[in-house]
This record gives sequence, C-alpha cells and structure tokens, in this order.
Amino acid sequence: MSPTRALAIAAAAVLAACAAPPADRTESVARKSPASPRPASPPAVYSYPAPVKGHYEEINTGTFDLVDGIAFGAPQGTVVYVTQKPIASPVLVTAACPMTQARALTLLRNSGYLEVQLDARGRSKYLVAGSPYGGRSREENGRWKITVGKAENDRTSGAVVYRGYGQFDFDLPVSKPAMPELTESERSNGVRPAEGRRKPTEAELVAAYTEVRRAARAGDLQALLAAQGFDPKQIEAIRGLPGITADLEAHAAHFLDPGSAEEMTGNNQVGARGKNPKGAAFFNFYEFSPCGDKLVLVGIGENPQ
Repeated sequence: MSPTRALAIAAAAVLAACAAPPADRTESVARKSPASPRPASPPAVYSYPAPVKGHYEEINTGTFDLVDGIAFGAPQGTVVYVTQKPIASPVLVTAACPMTQARALTLLRNSGYLEVQLDARGRSKYLVAGSPYGGRSREENGRWKITVGKAENDRTSGAVVYRGYGQFDFDLPVSKPAMPELTESERSNGVRPAEGRRKPTEAELVAAYTEVRRAARAGDLQALLAAQGFDPKQIEAIRGLPGITADLEAHAAHFLDPGSAEEMTGNNQVGARGKNPKGAAFFNFYEFSPCGDKLVLVGIGENPQ
C-alpha cells in the first residue's frame, strides 16, 4: 500500500471515530437527564370500623345508608354530621376546619348526608338532609327523637330516629376547630361566614378554582387535596378509600370545557361556562370556604343552559 493511501485511510478512521458517539454516550446522557416524575405509588387500602350506622329514605332527598361522620364543638352545641360514604373521619379529627373538609369530601364522593346540632340537653332544633347534586331539606322542630349516650373522653354517642325517614347510631370523637366553622344548616340557609374567617380576594378565588379544576380534570387526587389544605397523612388515607378513583372521575365531569372563571359572587363562588364531557352546556358556580390560608371547594351548583 502506498504511503499516501495509508495516510488517507488513517485520516478517514480518525474522522469516523470522532463522528461516532462513544459506546456509553447514550447511557451517559440518560444518566445526566432529569428523571421523569414517577407516578404516585398505589396507596394502601384505608379502612376503619364504621362510627355511624343507619339508613335514610326520602323521595326528594335520597335513599342511602349512613356509615361515617364527624362531630365538632360549636357555640350552639355539638354538630353531628353523618355521611353515606366513608370520608376518612379518623384523620379529620384534628383538622383545623373539620366541617369544611368533611363537606369537601362529601362533594368529591357525591355522598348523601344528614346533620343535627345537639344542645346541652341533647336536643336539636333542626335536621338537615340531602346530597351534593340531589335535593336538600332543612326541617325545624320536626319528627325526630335523639337519645344521647354518656359523653366520655371527648366523644359523643347516641341515636337519632327520624320518624318516617330512618335512623342512625353514632359514636364519634368531638373535634375542636381552630377557627369558626359554618354548619351545613347555616350554609344551606345562606348564612355568611362567621367572624374571624377571612374574606378571600377575587384573585385568590380564581387561583383556587383554576388549580382545583386542573387537578380534577387531570385525575390528580393528591394535587386536588393538597390545593385545598389537606395534609399528607389525610391525603394518603383518602387515596386509600375504596371507590375513590371512580368518585374522582365522576367529580372531574362537573368541571366544564373551556370552564374559564367568568363571574365572582359575594358568597365565595366562581361562575364558569362550558360543556360537560357529554357535550351538554352549563353555567356552574363553584363555592369555596376559607380554611386558614387555603380555599376549600364545598359546593358546585349546576345550571343547564
């Protein structure tokens, strides 16, 4: 081989070697690239003995069993709020706003509920019943009898018999909210938030609505709950509730497309227009309740167009 040809072959080999990546180059780049976010690990199933047992049936407000609930101290007496579906009540006991969080989970799960407020003599002036997207009723001095058990260790227990509509037994720890709470009765009666609860700005309402809508439509339960102030322990328990994935999917369908915030009301509501996944037009109102520095979604009012 001539010296000139040998030199040409050597130069070509050098150029080829420079152009080709080293054998481990792809692997090296992969190691340096940011890791893709890992999907949330499947939660452990969260179960606990049912603190509420009973049944309710009324033609306008629904038919359902009662399995869970919360109790909390209020100026007028102990509020007992019971639900059709589990709401992870054991991890709501120490919540700053137990009633607000319970309502948020009632909405997320589309659960039926009942509420009474026990005075010092164990009597309630009202009984509220309903479901997030069904009927709602508030009856005063009506057809119910309440038997209250002995209060021990910050717990309340007893039975409510609602003549003609059902009954339930309850045994619940009594939470002590860190800030004033609206009962479901007050909310359904249009009572404004109590003194001591901040009034969110329109910008805060829009931001809260935007993030809740995004998380719900993305099927991101962790983000949805975190945006509303649920702590990591509560989030992990709620993720483990049986049926919660299907409930989240149904919940997401109540957020419209395009669903941009168009209107704010004095009751901490955000109005948004659009179509649901079935193509039906709505103008919905999304109601928030303050809890510390967070805004919690506690109601959705649907208005077909």
